[in-house]
Amino acid sequence: MPDHDIEMITSEQLHAALRKSQKHFIILDCRSSHEYTESHIRTAVNFSIPSIMLRRFAAGKIDITSTIKCRDLKERILSCYKESTFVLYNNSNEPVGDGAGGGGGREELTLLAGGGCSGLVASAGGNDTTINVLHRKLKQDGCRVVCLEGK
Repeated sequence: MPDHDIEMITSEQLHAALRKSQKHFIILDCRSSHEYTESHIRTAVNFSIPSIMLRRFAAGKIDITSTIKCRDLKERILSCYKESTFVLYNNSNEPVGDGAGGGGGREELTLLAGGGCSGLVASAGGNDTTINVLHRKLKQDGCRVVCLEGK
């Protein structure tokens, strides 16, 4: 079974699922801290880490909880790591595959609209952008990971 299968979710599907139960979802915004501060999905947590930590995380030298500052999120992840669905999103304008992360236009994120995962590369050895590393590591750990479709 390939570990690079990318399961997508639309904003409408996520909105409906969150209305049923928010506790089964962990929404991770993989954009920069600045972009997150400007706008983000209401229950999302920013997953923007320094490149050295990202490399260590990708290499398996640290686990996901070592990269998260928020105590509540750490506890949530530890208590239901494999039972939760991780929803990832970044800028849908981010180029696919080159990791250059150009200064694309600002996207307005209302409750569940806007960003997506077009920067995610379906490649096991591929790109080391935050969203790619996070997707790969969570899938390797046996977690359910879905990506928010861009508009």
